[in-house]
Amino acid sequence: MKWLRTLPPWVKRLLQGTIVALIVLFLGLNLWKSWDRLSLYHWQVIPWLIGLAGAGYIAQELTYPLIWQTILVRLRTGLPWRKGMRIYLGAEVVRYIPGNVWHVLARVLWAEREGVPRALGLVSIVLELATKLAAGAMVFAVSLLFWRDVHLAGRGSGFLIALVLLPLLLLLLHPRLLGQILNLGLRLLHRQPVSLPLRYRDVLVVAGCWCLSWLIGGAAFYALAGAVTPMPPGALFVCIGIYAIAWDVGFVSFVTPSGLGFREGAVILLLALAGLVPAGASGVAVATVIAFLSRIFATLAEVICVAGAQFLGGAVASGAGTLDGGIGEAEVASREA
Repeated sequence: MKWLRTLPPWVKRLLQGTIVALIVLFLGLNLWKSWDRLSLYHWQVIPWLIGLAGAGYIAQELTYPLIWQTILVRLRTGLPWRKGMRIYLGAEVVRYIPGNVWHVLARVLWAEREGVPRALGLVSIVLELATKLAAGAMVFAVSLLFWRDVHLAGRGSGFLIALVLLPLLLLLLHPRLLGQILNLGLRLLHRQPVSLPLRYRDVLVVAGCWCLSWLIGGAAFYALAGAVTPMPPGALFVCIGIYAIAWDVGFVSFVTPSGLGFREGAVILLLALAGLVPAGASGVAVATVIAFLSRIFATLAEVICVAGAQFLGGAVASGAGTLDGGIGEAEVASREA
C-alpha cells in the first residue's frame, strides 16, 4: 500500500470521494429496490423515544472531552474542564477539513497554549483512540452473551468469543504491550514513536470510562431503533454492542471520512445477524434506515455540542487561539512530523 502515500493529495481526495459516492449509491439503490416493501412495512414513530435518543447521543458526545481530560490528568497534566471542553469540541470543527489530521494537531496546539506539553498532548490522543477502540471491542464481546444465537458460528458461540476476546483485550491494554503495538502502527505511518508513561490501572480506568460512554451511546442507538421499529427489551445490550463495534469498524477502515459507509454496513449486517430486523430484503432496508438515522443523529449531536461549547465560553480563540492560527501552526507541526 506504499503507492497510496505517494499519490498527490487531490488524487487521494478524489479516490476517497469516489468511494463515498459508490457506497451511498449502493445503499441508495438498495433502498430504492426495497421501496415497495418499505412502504408496506409497519413503521412506528414514537416521539419520546426519538427525543431520548437525541439526548443520549448528545450525552455521549459530551463524554469525549471529559475522557480526554481524564487521560491528561493521568499523564500528570491537565486543563480546567471548561477550557478542555472548548478545545476538544472546537477542534472537532477542524476535523471536517480534508486531511483527517488537522483536528488532532489543532487540539494538541491549543492545549499546548494552556500549558499541556506538546509531547503529552500527542500521547493523550494516541491513548484516547487506542482505549476507545479496545473498549468498543470489549463492550461488543460482552454483548455477545445476550445474543440468543450468533448465526455466524452457531448457538452458544457468543459466550466462547467473549471468553477469548475479553482477556486478550485486557492483556493488549497493558502499557508495555500497548506501547509496542502503537509504535509499530506509528512506524508504518512514518510517525515518531511515543512513550506511554502510565500505569496499567490508569489505562484500565480510561478504558472503563470509554465503556461507560459506549453504554450511553448504545442505549441512545437502541432508543432510536425502537422509535421506528419494534425492539424487544432484551435487545438493549445487543444494540449497545452493535453500536460500539460498528464505530470500531468505521474507524479502522481509514478509507472514508468518519468511516462513512463502513460503519453503516457493520450496523446493517449485525442487526440482520442478531435477528432484530425482519429477514430478507425488507429487513436489510429497515436496517439501512436505522443505520443512517444513527449517523444523522450522531452528527447533529456533535454540531449541537460544538455550538454549545462556543456559547459556553465564547469563541475558541478566547482560550485556545484563533481557528486560523491554530490551523496554521498545525500545518507547520504536520510538516515537522
